[in-house]
Amino acid sequence: MAYLHLFGPDGVAVPRLVTLDIFHMETGGCTGCAMELRSLSRALVAARAAIRFVPTPRQAGLLLVTGSLTVSMAPVVEQAWQAMPGPRSLAAVGDCAVDGGLFPPNYAVLGGVARHAHTSLLLPGCPPSPAEILRALVDWHTSGEQAGTV
Repeated sequence: MAYLHLFGPDGVAVPRLVTLDIFHMETGGCTGCAMELRSLSRALVAARAAIRFVPTPRQAGLLLVTGSLTVSMAPVVEQAWQAMPGPRSLAAVGDCAVDGGLFPPNYAVLGGVARHAHTSLLLPGCPPSPAEILRALVDWHTSGEQAGTV
């Protein structure tokens, strides 16, 4: 019989996670955060985790945005948001998505997505590591999906 990890190291029961389906959009920038997410995605697939990246917003409950929001990508983000079913949330990962980072607002860049929409999860960093992203997603997901900065 396989050992089930029902309790954490401190003896507290590990919460059972409902599957979190994430649709990722890179809206402009250096793609450093996108590379870290790709690394995390492969680890999650290998572990058969309850968090997974999906290929279309129609399957997602969380829209995860990285990179500064550009004028040309703003309508694409809006379309992805409108295509998402049911209860949905928005996450901004990386300095660029949070506040524009290295890319200040100008004729082609609107800045961070967090300046233009209500976000449920903000994770600053340039770029945040896969471990930081995973910890933020799990903490946010287990806390009842409350808004805030991790």
